[in-house]
Amino acid sequence: DTNQNPHTNSQDDEYAQNSTASSIIGLEEEQPNEDMEEPAVFVDMQDAVEVQVNDDDVPMDEDQEEAAPSDATSVQDMSKAKVESHTGPVYSVAAHNYDSTKLLILSGGGDDKSFLHQVVPGNAPSTLLLAHAHSDTVSCVAFNNRYVSDDLSKTPKLAAVGGYDGAIVLYDPDTGSKLKELEGPSDVEWLCFHPKGGSVLLAGSVSDGTIWMYHIPTSKCLQVFVGHESGVTAGSFTPDGRWALSASSDGTIRVWAPRTGVSKHVFQLGNAGLTSLEVNGGSDGQLVVVGAEDGQAHVCHVGTKKVVASLRHFEPPLSNDKDEDLELPMSVEAVGFASAAVNPNWLATGGVDGVLKIWDLANDGQCRQVCRPAEADSDAGGITRLKWHPTLPLVFTSSSDGIVRVWDARNGSLVKTLTGHADMINDLDVCFIEPENQGGTAVIVSGSDDKTIRIFEMNVSDALLEATQRAANGSS
Repeated sequence: DTNQNPHTNSQDDEYAQNSTASSIIGLEEEQPNEDMEEPAVFVDMQDAVEVQVNDDDVPMDEDQEEAAPSDATSVQDMSKAKVESHTGPVYSVAAHNYDSTKLLILSGGGDDKSFLHQVVPGNAPSTLLLAHAHSDTVSCVAFNNRYVSDDLSKTPKLAAVGGYDGAIVLYDPDTGSKLKELEGPSDVEWLCFHPKGGSVLLAGSVSDGTIWMYHIPTSKCLQVFVGHESGVTAGSFTPDGRWALSASSDGTIRVWAPRTGVSKHVFQLGNAGLTSLEVNGGSDGQLVVVGAEDGQAHVCHVGTKKVVASLRHFEPPLSNDKDEDLELPMSVEAVGFASAAVNPNWLATGGVDGVLKIWDLANDGQCRQVCRPAEADSDAGGITRLKWHPTLPLVFTSSSDGIVRVWDARNGSLVKTLTGHADMINDLDVCFIEPENQGGTAVIVSGSDDKTIRIFEMNVSDALLEATQRAANGSS
């Protein structure tokens, strides 16, 4: 971010488990997601008031003591709203334009707490402490809203929270009420909902290397996928829901059959640990990309079981000093495909070197653009997350220097810089309001080591116009 004995079942239990998984996944695949949301209207944040929590009496934990506070007065706060519910670093955020009247934000942090935040027009952002008392860091959060169907009795809306204490807790995103708790693996690192209905949940462990799959309505664990030799750092279902994918620090991607629990294929990608994974690349949506600690990104085709490309994001300098190489900013921490509306063969990689690279898989994996902040030689931080705009060639990145940047993938130019955080941004989510209308409005939600969640709002067409004017003035 060591390998425990996997759970074993009798043959009868395994047959019953696999039969249940087969029937449930089969039902899920028969319910394609037809949920089309109304364009959301985001709150006018001019009327919003910051949410603050009095934490004077809360003792500092070790994580807080180690993170020296930055000089916040030197940072221009460009956010529209700031939420200060957490008393420790915010490690995970998820955002969803629930409907035309509100934005929901789910967050988890190093204070062992999770919160549901709501932003509605004409009101201050509200915050609800979620009920489950975690005993360790809340590491991952997720909504299933984009996968639910019109029949909420079969595919209810859910908010999921996972922690290093092994707890996976489901909440009602409307009310924040606790629905159920699932027994999970230790050190839950990530969560992913099944794309057909969102009622099957995948969870991966960064400590014991297992992946667990649950049918949420029955609280039943359908499968425990066992095979990785080290922690599972990222995972996902394929867009069609047929396969489960997992990336591990053992340097492999495994392709799992949800119905049987069998590992159908293993992509051996070297000795370096894998850090991140994204799906839905290529014209058929069957490409998966992973970032690696050795500065590479690997693209694989799930259907043909072939490694399509290995991309060298970080080029280490020529040196005979192996110890010096250990200090180099090599790791690729964020990866992502452009949408089919932009170009499904375009891919972005972001590294701890602070550089964003745009690749063209249709042109032998050529690097199209190198996006580098002007301050890259000094204080620019490593990229922690990236998100593509759904209809335009724009990439949103968050960094360890506390800055959100927006890049134009066509020419590598910096479109917008959004400041406000006083420390590293650990997680980023972006919602888009009417993206088909000249790019619409981007609502950027970020969680940071500075204990805050910040909400930024960017009119895409205005930002592009300003960037074009800056470029014209600079060249004149």
